[in-house]
Amino acid sequence: MHPYSSRVSGLVIALTVLGWTSWSTAAAADPQGDAAPPQQPMPLQNQPRNPPQSQPPNQSLKQPQNPTPQQTQNQSPEPNPDQPYYLPPSISLQAHDFYARMLPIVVRQQAARPIARTAADFEARQRALQVGVEEKNAPFLKQMNVSATDMRMGDVGVVEIKPLQYQDDGTILIHVHGGGFVQDSARSAVRGAALMVQASGKRIISVDYTVAPRGRWPLVTDQLIAIYKALLAQGHPARSIGMFGDSAGGNIVAAGVLKLRDEGLELPGALVLMSPATDLGMGGDTFVTLRDADPVLNRTEELRAGIALYADPAYWKNPYVSPVYGDFSKPYPPVLIQAGTKERVLSDSVRLYQAIKTAGGDAELDIYEGMTHVFQAYMMDTPEQKAAYAEIRRFWQRRLMPAKHESPASQ
Repeated sequence: MHPYSSRVSGLVIALTVLGWTSWSTAAAADPQGDAAPPQQPMPLQNQPRNPPQSQPPNQSLKQPQNPTPQQTQNQSPEPNPDQPYYLPPSISLQAHDFYARMLPIVVRQQAARPIARTAADFEARQRALQVGVEEKNAPFLKQMNVSATDMRMGDVGVVEIKPLQYQDDGTILIHVHGGGFVQDSARSAVRGAALMVQASGKRIISVDYTVAPRGRWPLVTDQLIAIYKALLAQGHPARSIGMFGDSAGGNIVAAGVLKLRDEGLELPGALVLMSPATDLGMGGDTFVTLRDADPVLNRTEELRAGIALYADPAYWKNPYVSPVYGDFSKPYPPVLIQAGTKERVLSDSVRLYQAIKTAGGDAELDIYEGMTHVFQAYMMDTPEQKAAYAEIRRFWQRRLMPAKHESPASQ
């Protein structure tokens, strides 16, 4: 596989969450084709916290992609008014090159995609998205040296993802995928879990929750809790269990943990939320101010339609729907929240962080310059992606308490 094809595939799989396109059509649109030799993905472990800040040009997508240093210094920092997706000089050269190649493809395909407004529209997209996902993801999983196995746990479907040479360190992670609450599955989103496996070396249980409109918030949060209870029943101590989710999945993790806490369950050891949507009423500042900077979340009508299928507007301030309204004066696990400065729901991360810290809780807010929504999943081999996963890895190491466990039957 051409090295850039892996990046193309990664972005397009992530964007497929919103029904934009398929990985194969975007890969075909990559101007580099498959002429270059294969390249293994760069390891995500032990990367520096702060990526080196190269100086790519202050340019729109229509300008040259490989300027000289003198051109970089002479160009004005003002964005092109005809190009909303400004590429700042403060991101790495690798990230700049990725954006410059991919954004024109994304913009063209987005323009050609009808807006989803009804349950039938979203269900049709979901059916199309699930066609052939195992075959599409197989090369990536092989490249990452991980396995993915379907199973059931707590009467809920899951996919178990782990390294081919797995060594149990006494901890385990639960993953909840994104998809605007209406799309994707544990199988079609397996790439995000595989990247976390590569970064952490841990075994991951990815929840195949029921997406809306068939699955609404009471059912979906209960499905997450059922998986957690199943792991506890297998003998995993609560503090050895971490949970992570991206976008809508970050919402479900944050809200589901509020719910399991209120039900009297022992809290998991730590949470990682990547670009979480924490206020489904979309009341944050950046939902307005960064609308045109975010190529992933700029269709307001479609976002609201999908959210309404997951939760009626009357519930949008319920903490189990919008966790930013939760009571964090009560115990809550340590949380690492990651986001980028270009994403429309940046305020959701800031507000959740402030809600937890103001109440005396343990939260870290980790923001990345010039990055878009859930950049960790598709900005392959960029310093920004490596730094984000390095911080996550350190967070798991600091916060999860490894334990050798035995099943109740063997005790």
